[in-house]
Amino acid sequence: LAYGLRITRVEVPGPLVTGEGGYLDCEWELEDDSVYAVKWYMGLAEFYRWTPAETPSVKTFQIPGDPIKVDLPGSHQGKVRIHQVTLEAGGVYRCEVSAEAPSFHTESAVALMTVVDLPDSKPRISGAQMSYQMEEEVMLNCTSLNSRPAASLTFYINDEQADPFWLVHYESIKDPTTGLETAVLGLKFPLWPRLLRRGTVNVKCTAEISNLYFDSSEILVAGDIPYHASIMEDRESALLPGSRANPVSLETTLSVITLILVLM
Repeated sequence: LAYGLRITRVEVPGPLVTGEGGYLDCEWELEDDSVYAVKWYMGLAEFYRWTPAETPSVKTFQIPGDPIKVDLPGSHQGKVRIHQVTLEAGGVYRCEVSAEAPSFHTESAVALMTVVDLPDSKPRISGAQMSYQMEEEVMLNCTSLNSRPAASLTFYINDEQADPFWLVHYESIKDPTTGLETAVLGLKFPLWPRLLRRGTVNVKCTAEISNLYFDSSEILVAGDIPYHASIMEDRESALLPGSRANPVSLETTLSVITLILVLM
């Protein structure tokens, strides 16, 4: 048995950040019948109903916990404006359209809405010492606090993504009270001389959640250059052509040669 009612589109906003809002949109095609009612559900809970034959034509119903608020002036028929969403507003939304008598045929369609809670602060790099010896192991952690979902963390060394072999992965930590998650990523690498840029290594950590959030922090890891290495560097510099030490050395050499010739 064929009916003339067909839902053509169900759309939800998202992903949304807590406190934001947007439109739930439900569209349908109805050939011979009239619409009896359009209803919106979050999960199994109805929160909006449009019944054109009744007065008032729009009714709203509160959901336990008040995860969403309906803006009545901004809503019309199957298009509903919601605002002030909480984390609990994420989930499956269902639009249900019913035809008038005698068929009362009903069709429904669903869409998934995602709500995120962003970190309150930038990622933090911890564990650094004041300085490190050459070849000493550097052990750092990057932490992004209290978000949902947990932020995706990435380490960079001197602006290049860190070798995956140097990464230490940890499970995110979930707060049982708020449901928010803390992301932690470890970095462990040897302080090789080739990593130093003027005695330091730049370490950066970025935190990202979808295309809604991006932030970063960076520190400088200082290396202790051995004393004998500094002496060798000074000697090598003194022997380079054009260095200040060369004219003095040449003058002294010529003086010695002249003295020897006079004595002869």
